Amino acid sequence: MLYRYFLLFAFFMLPTIVKSQPGWRDFTTRYYYMILDREGNEISFVKNKAYSIIIDSVQYRSPAIPNDSLRPVKRYQREGFDNYIRINDFSLRIPQGKYNSYVPLEIKIIHQKDTMYLNQTTGIGSGFSERLRINGQKDSEDTKPASDYSLRFIGGRYYFPNWAKTVWDNKPEPTGEVAFVNLDQRHFRIPKALYDSLALRKIDYRTRDQLTKRADDYVVQNFKRGCFLLNKRIEPTKFYNPALPFKEPYWDDALNPTKNKDVFFGRVRYSKDSLNESNWKYVFSLYDKRENSIRHWFPVNDIHSFSSGYLYKNPFNGVVYQEVWRVDKQQMAQKGYIPPKRHLYQSDDEGQTWKESLEMTQTFTKHDLEHIEFLDSDFAVGYGRKDVQHKTRKYTIKQVTYYLLKNGKAVDSIQMANDFYETVNYLERHNHSWFAVNDAMVLGIWNYNFNGAVEKNFFQIILFKNQNGWQFKAEEKQYVRPAVLGCIKRNYNTYTEYRNFNLINKKELRFKNNSGSLRLQNQVADHPWNSGVVVLEKDDHIYLLDNSNGFTYFSFDRGRSWYIYPKPLEQRSDYQFLEIDDQGIISFFNPSKLYKAFYQFIPES
Repeated sequence: MLYRYFLLFAFFMLPTIVKSQPGWRDFTTRYYYMILDREGNEISFVKNKAYSIIIDSVQYRSPAIPNDSLRPVKRYQREGFDNYIRINDFSLRIPQGKYNSYVPLEIKIIHQKDTMYLNQTTGIGSGFSERLRINGQKDSEDTKPASDYSLRFIGGRYYFPNWAKTVWDNKPEPTGEVAFVNLDQRHFRIPKALYDSLALRKIDYRTRDQLTKRADDYVVQNFKRGCFLLNKRIEPTKFYNPALPFKEPYWDDALNPTKNKDVFFGRVRYSKDSLNESNWKYVFSLYDKRENSIRHWFPVNDIHSFSSGYLYKNPFNGVVYQEVWRVDKQQMAQKGYIPPKRHLYQSDDEGQTWKESLEMTQTFTKHDLEHIEFLDSDFAVGYGRKDVQHKTRKYTIKQVTYYLLKNGKAVDSIQMANDFYETVNYLERHNHSWFAVNDAMVLGIWNYNFNGAVEKNFFQIILFKNQNGWQFKAEEKQYVRPAVLGCIKRNYNTYTEYRNFNLINKKELRFKNNSGSLRLQNQVADHPWNSGVVVLEKDDHIYLLDNSNGFTYFSFDRGRSWYIYPKPLEQRSDYQFLEIDDQGIISFFNPSKLYKAFYQFIPES
């Protein structure tokens, strides 16, 4: 079984620099390997004449095995860096000349008719981190590990992608009969022609990048070969009315739901680059999930004369407002540059049709509102900022004014003071997801003593509900230093039931077929777009999409046997509308690239 090689192929992640100072780097090139025999014991090259090592055509065999000192270099050393080679009890220093990580040494380890070829550096820097995981154990602070890679002696030409260490260091931990099927050191071997091409010293960066990608892909195919097949299909999103001549569209907004479960609204961003023009714009868009299509709304026919701004949906009555910045090209032709004017459009049917709201347009323009939040079907609160002279200092500050809006018209306002030295505005746009309507809400504070060094009073603006609607209030509060409480440790388990397993504390999968468990390095995410592990199930199949590490783990037999696909399904994707159908096809929408992706993992018998 391929899994028997797993324990012998442990990777150790080491930092490249040891407590380096700003502006200084240790350019020592490391080649630190531990080579084990068939029984898993470390080979002694000093004592065993059956093995020899060749470093760049120079052969070493017992008893003439070098034992050079590989001490960390002195800080602030500027030149004269060496190559450090440590392979078990073999240690050698070779002058590096001009530093170039693209010109690695070639190492050959020979035993009888078999040869291991290693031509990659294992790290940069001559020192070690203080604590590392070694075969599941933590070293003490004084212990210095001897290797970056631990490999069994198996002949072949090896190539390790940049994710090679992570795939082992951060793999889930199985117990009982649970095991990984396709973890094998042999997967990191590549053909001679590709290996020799990567080892060429006089090669341009572009060609080397292409060769590296080929080698990466070859290793990924090794993980699949004989274990599973992967079918992938991309369906580009259809545009009913693209904003030509602008190009490179991508969804740059939230996918806001509507009453139609398949339709979502937001904005698509376009760009345009030419000899005479380079700009970008936003366009209001409706995405139909079932059709995988996008339909735009244009306030005017000329695509060059407008750009959509922020969207505001009133959750109490469903009305959507849209900022639109428009320019009059005829006036610009006559008078030169004229700043675009802001208009507010209103939709009562979730973006299907629009009309300009003159009341909201006048309010936003008059008070230069930057953001609003709705309080109920009639009222909203917003803010604007303007530069004012500080009351006692010789500089300007951004003074915040809050406005109470009723049916689109400002009916009340309140200002922060003009003498603050620190302020927080809780109504800013980036706090939108945290905004919640309550009977009393703190909108902003100033002169607050954030560092807690001196106990001073501070001021806050509150918006509270009354019989007539809403009212502002400014009040002075006394700063109270928070009490330091002892940490109380509570031991409790969270429990979530899935079809094939029970999830304990968001990390441990206990399988219902009594095969054992799988403990994850990262927590299971609550949503596909969150960092962590995303879970999908269909019948006996379990899929774990690890957004943190970029790997995909899956099982076809309810969790007993596991496979690793050492890539994410999509790079930097939040897996919008992630689902799996009756045929086991995983699908999702990629908003940054505007296509729908389909993946199917099939066991290879």
